[in-house]
Amino acid sequence: MNKNFFENLALAVSAAVLCGCMVGPDFEKPQPKLGETWNQEISGKLLTDGEESKKVSPEEIARWWEIFEDEQLTSLIKRAFENNLDLAAATATIAQTRANLGIVQSGFFPTLDLSAGMTERGITMHDTATSYGMGATAGWEIDLFGGTRRSIESAVANYRATLADKCATRILVAAEVANNYFSYRALQQEIIITKSNLETQKKTYRITLERKAKGFVSQLDVVRAAAEVDSTSSQIPTLQKDLIQTRHALELLLGLQSGALEKELEEPKDLPELERFIPVGVPANLLERRPDIISAEYNLHKAVAAVGNAEADFYPKFFINGSISYEAPKIGNIVKSQYGTWSVGPSATWNIFQAGKTVFNVELQEGVVAQMGANWKSAVLTAIKEVEDSLVAAAKERERIAYINKLVENNKKAFDLSSTLYSEGEIEFLDLLVSQRSMLQSEQSQISSRQLFISHIISLYKSLGGGWTMDDLKDDPQKTDWLFFKDSFGMGDPENADELKVAGKASNKAN
Repeated sequence: MNKNFFENLALAVSAAVLCGCMVGPDFEKPQPKLGETWNQEISGKLLTDGEESKKVSPEEIARWWEIFEDEQLTSLIKRAFENNLDLAAATATIAQTRANLGIVQSGFFPTLDLSAGMTERGITMHDTATSYGMGATAGWEIDLFGGTRRSIESAVANYRATLADKCATRILVAAEVANNYFSYRALQQEIIITKSNLETQKKTYRITLERKAKGFVSQLDVVRAAAEVDSTSSQIPTLQKDLIQTRHALELLLGLQSGALEKELEEPKDLPELERFIPVGVPANLLERRPDIISAEYNLHKAVAAVGNAEADFYPKFFINGSISYEAPKIGNIVKSQYGTWSVGPSATWNIFQAGKTVFNVELQEGVVAQMGANWKSAVLTAIKEVEDSLVAAAKERERIAYINKLVENNKKAFDLSSTLYSEGEIEFLDLLVSQRSMLQSEQSQISSRQLFISHIISLYKSLGGGWTMDDLKDDPQKTDWLFFKDSFGMGDPENADELKVAGKASNKAN
């Protein structure tokens, strides 16, 4: 039997129960009142650009890492999407909820069982009689009050929630890969700077030895110069340790063994400098861009539908049962009418007294609805907070970078001048030492600040829900074609916010 047969059967069965009602509340999509602008005032045009900011390109948000123009980063994120173990676990969870939906929806259809057997009976002590039998039984619970449909509705929502959860995992994976990658590049630069300053300090140490030999400085200056060399040298093993551990984190994100990326990342790269505005859109965009919000909405929908399923236990259940059986002394005569019997008829059950079990179950599900509603509101407020925090953090770090850049420039001039004056005996060694330390610290701060700014940009895109597309919210058609009720409750793939329709409305209209 092909798919069309089952689809027609599903329609026929659905038509048979349209006259029934749907118990329980219908889900209503939350409609929060969100502002049209962000609260934080952002200086410059790096992070926002007025009306342009509201016209967010879905492609740009979905593939935000491309703004860094680093092919290596793009390759790492692509491989992480293919091999990350958290994403693999999320895929397995989708398979589970998909199968559960199949199990739940099967309760909507009739059942048919076939049986066959042979019986040998003793007539006397020496004689036996053999008989052959076969039969079939069928049963169908008529979903008159919609309890089964509510169960299916809940399972659909649960299935959709896991699809959204996988999208949320994609966002986290992309952000973690990018953060670790740029941390690795920053550490490489810090090691280069530290080693460069170490060579300068060694040169200063040699000059100090020469001046000591000529009687221009004391042994104390020689010891201080040596100590400064040792101090800077001691930083390098720590930086190298951090570098290796950061690479290990990257390898784990890509599902690789430790050391797999060592050669690939061996060549140092400068950190990128962003000189373009980033369109952040408006707060309402988050409702359709944040998969955690979408998931929270589906979980709320699931809970609301579960209330209806619980309320269905207040009502009787109606069944149509039938059977047919044949028993004959010869297997060739088994299907002859004289050997057959059949029966068909309706039946009903009604749990009149359960000591409040049904009432308490309804109250339980209503409590879950309240919890899921609070979780959804929290997800929305958290999303807004994360965007606001990322906006102000990125903007202020950018301002800090401008000051640090000037500081590095001035410290380099100060050190060059101090070196000349020290060589000429115009200043004390402590003056030179201070300028050396200031230059090294400012150069290290420059790298760390640039890396921190990049991290804030990554956090911004993460908070905006970047890293997934609507195609990621769709399951494999080959695995879902058999799911009759996947989109039966107004829960199709959300191309936009309007398409995230409320469940149950289709059923209401049918009633």
